Amino acid sequence: MIHPNPMISAFIGIPEWAWKNHLRRWLAFSSLVPDAIQDYSPLKGYEMYRQLQPGDVVVDAGAFPGDYALFAARQVGPEGFVWAFEPDENNRRVLERNLQKSGIQNVEIVPQGLWKEETTLSLDAQGLASRIERQGSKRIEVTTLDQFLQERGLEKIDVLKMDIEGAELEALEGAKHALTRITYACIASYHLVEGTPTSARVEQLLKAAGLDSHTAYPKHMTTYGWRVEEGFPSVTD
Repeated sequence: MIHPNPMISAFIGIPEWAWKNHLRRWLAFSSLVPDAIQDYSPLKGYEMYRQLQPGDVVVDAGAFPGDYALFAARQVGPEGFVWAFEPDENNRRVLERNLQKSGIQNVEIVPQGLWKEETTLSLDAQGLASRIERQGSKRIEVTTLDQFLQERGLEKIDVLKMDIEGAELEALEGAKHALTRITYACIASYHLVEGTPTSARVEQLLKAAGLDSHTAYPKHMTTYGWRVEEGFPSVTD
């Protein structure tokens, strides 16, 4: 993955060992790190309107290499839980290794991607930039978030995080029921689909589910959704 900032691009090029996730958390939240650097961190962006809380149930869609999943697991504590979706087997091996080295027990890896229906799709496997493509090099299993909640008997999701390289639109289409049970969504929306960032369409999908929605955090553009009755502010257009 090539990033316009050479420092970020160099960091992305470092192998995904467990220590790199620790460094990501430090760069995102340490008071010793300038805002100019912190503001490139997706972790900081995901926490923009609601911080993870003890006991939260979290869905991390696009979990490789576990930076958000491990961060969330520590924040929600033993009473909370993280479901980490990662469909690519090579990415999963990295995620499994990082989870084992961390000693964290409240994360379960789901070896599927999220989509608008249950099926098998092609994946262009490129590590952090892996994405669903018609002519992808691998075949992966995908499911819907609605189906997943039904199968696991989950009544709610406190936090839904997605960064799945443009497939967020289809994943949200397959989550119409699940979105009515979500407190807070933070969806990476800088990806281009047919030349257009996904942010506007993500906002529409979240609003259709009864969530207030707002796009912000330009260094890692993220679209947020929340329920006003849960104590969040109302977004006015």
